[in-house]
Amino acid sequence: MKRLLAIKYRIYPTAEQEILMAKTFGCKRLIYNKYKEENERRYLAGEPHLNAFAINKLITPLKKELEFLCEVDHNALQNASADLATAYDNMFKSRSGKRKGKRVEKPKFKSKHGRQSYRTPGRGTAVLDNSIKLPKLKEVKAVIHRPIPDGAVVKSITVSKNPDGRYYASVSIETEVPTQDYKNREVGFDLGLKDLMITSSGLRFLKPDALLYHAKTKQLLKRKQKQFARTTKGSKNHEKLRVQVARLYSKITRQRNEYYHILSKYLVATNDVIYLEDLAVSNLLKNRKLSRAIHEIAWSTLSAMIKYKAEWAGVLVKEVGRFYPSSKTCSCCGHKLESLDLATREWECPSCGEVHDRDWNAATNILHEGQRLTYGTKLSSHATGDVGVIPEALLKMTTKIERSTKTSVVSRGSKQARRSLVVG
Repeated sequence: MKRLLAIKYRIYPTAEQEILMAKTFGCKRLIYNKYKEENERRYLAGEPHLNAFAINKLITPLKKELEFLCEVDHNALQNASADLATAYDNMFKSRSGKRKGKRVEKPKFKSKHGRQSYRTPGRGTAVLDNSIKLPKLKEVKAVIHRPIPDGAVVKSITVSKNPDGRYYASVSIETEVPTQDYKNREVGFDLGLKDLMITSSGLRFLKPDALLYHAKTKQLLKRKQKQFARTTKGSKNHEKLRVQVARLYSKITRQRNEYYHILSKYLVATNDVIYLEDLAVSNLLKNRKLSRAIHEIAWSTLSAMIKYKAEWAGVLVKEVGRFYPSSKTCSCCGHKLESLDLATREWECPSCGEVHDRDWNAATNILHEGQRLTYGTKLSSHATGDVGVIPEALLKMTTKIERSTKTSVVSRGSKQARRSLVVG
């Protein structure tokens, strides 16, 4: 089946190409902000907003007034108008109820600070052995770490500059992606803050902080942030440290995403159906004590990777409702506790006496509930299936949970945690 996928390459433009890129970023931003302001005026006056076709017609006479618009790739300007029109369409559809999901707010003005980018169509572009051919820029030096597959069609290329000063080209292609063979294996998993992920098959994956090089980068970022806070805004040292801090943030993101790519690829390659919990991350971020940890661990990034890789491979992904009590329900007998304190990591079921690891129990319940929603009943043969071949890069981040033996200890944790297990 044909799929759209993107390959991101690091590019190294010359000084002249950097100047032309900066002009393109600025011209694209000018078009977007100018006609966003015009649409706001029209909205207040009760007039219809400008669509992409109408904006493109206005760009032609504007080029005679502002001649520097002719120096850049005209496709970037047309895509800016298309993005603005799409943003307004999404807003109006969201307000009228035609668009499902979270309410879409009105588009914001583009800023010259932060990440800059523009998009150009695939025609007139080419990915060569060690460069990428782009309109106006001609050939830009690039590291082609992954060649374009044979028969793939380049749909568009997005050129971007990160706050750390690095340039990238994201090539969107349409290519044939084969589906994987049937594995006769299903898995449910629970995401957490103490550990990144616990699967129903008993695997516990550590969070990215357990990676030594990731932890060292975070420590270095902490020191650089302190130095940056002491500098005077506008000074050379301020700009120098700003770039260093931005590069460390980018490095932390790349290190975390590399780990998440390996993990998501393993989960998709070893299962036919994946069950996960529909987390309301925006609501969880309201907890000021945990918001920073939730931001850093980036559950949404990992979930998105699993979903798109599963779609390519023909693997089914099912979400369990966020209000399902997966942690405080016994996965053996179905007994439900009235309350379960967050500090309680292990508890004994008052009904059947089974001792549960909190996270493993939640992952098992997510698997059973997902199977019930899919098939009408849980499939016991898939409850603790084979974990498959774990990649070597994941072995040091993986531990196997052994089922606890029945003891007289009610729970491990504080007195308050033990009291939370008492059923009235």
